[in-house]
Formats: sequence, C-alpha cells, structure tokens
Amino acid sequence: MAIDDLIKAVEVSGQERIQEIQERSKAEADEIIREAHEKDLPIKKRFMDGAMQSVAIQRNKILSEAREKSRMEIIQSKNEVFERVFEEAVQKLESIRKDPDYRKIQKHLLEESIGELGSESIILHVDRKDEDLVKDLLKEMNISAEIVSDLTCAGGLNAYSQDERFVIFNTLESRLKKAKEIYRPEIFSVLFGE
Repeated sequence: MAIDDLIKAVEVSGQERIQEIQERSKAEADEIIREAHEKDLPIKKRFMDGAMQSVAIQRNKILSEAREKSRMEIIQSKNEVFERVFEEAVQKLESIRKDPDYRKIQKHLLEESIGELGSESIILHVDRKDEDLVKDLLKEMNISAEIVSDLTCAGGLNAYSQDERFVIFNTLESRLKKAKEIYRPEIFSVLFGE
C-alpha cells in the first residue's frame, strides 16, 4: 500500500502543482489582458479624439460652405431687387415729359450744365422731343447756344464746351445711373433695413 499511497501522494501533489500552475497562468494572463487594455485605452482615445476632430473639421467646413452659399444667394437676391427698382425708375422716366413740372426739371438741368461750363460757346445735345423746349428756355435765359438733336433719352441734356474737352452728362438716365452708385448703401438700407 505504500506504493498506492505514494502514487496517490504524487497524484495529489501533481494535481496541486497543476492547479497552482493554472492559477498562476490565469493570473499572468489576466495581468497581460489588463495591461493590454490599459495600453489599448490611450490608443483608442487617441483614435477617437482624432476621429472627433476630423468630424468637427468636416462639420465646420460644411457649415461654412453652407453659410457662404446662403450669403451669396442673399446678396444676389438683394442685387436683383435693387436692379428691378432701378428698371422701374427708368420705365417711369419714359413718361416724365407728361409731368407738368417737366419744364422746371429741364430748366434746372440746363442751368446746372451752363453753370458748370459757362454760357459762352457751348453745344447742347438734346433729344429731338426736347429741342423746342430747350430753345424756349435759352431764349428766356437770354443765352445763345448751339443745339444738336442727336440724343435719345427720357429727358435732360448733355452740354459740351466748344472744343469738346469738357462735357456735362446731364440726362435723366445719366443722373439716375450716378445716383444708383452714389446712393447704393442708402437705397439698400431703405429696401432691406441694413
């Protein structure tokens, strides 16, 4: 029986040794897994941070592009409204000769042009529809000027010095065009509250 006891003792000792090795191996494996997780977390965090940053950059880029596109569309729409306002103004100018105050308007434009160039040796370019009116106004003002009926305009005139070095563009259309540029900010303010 001593052999049987010896075999049993060796088996028990072997089993204890196997269990001890298994427990130690499991503890070592658990430690390796824990260390791997600890090392893995910063890597995962770094990748997640990089991905989040990339997503944020893309989001900001898309938002910026959308804002810019929207801003450009608003500007384009405002410019279209602005241009339409002036197109309507030009259309209204075409009937200004019927206005009872047109004579006063034409006289003011004539006086303004003569004031700029002087009354000696000037050439007035007018629309054929205004030729008689301008002759009457010059007569009233006791001014002599050459009149050339070569313009097609809603009203007003262009005045040239005799040597044609100086020109005063004083048609209603040219004044409207100047006003369009000069008063653009104020007109935008009125139209759009800016």
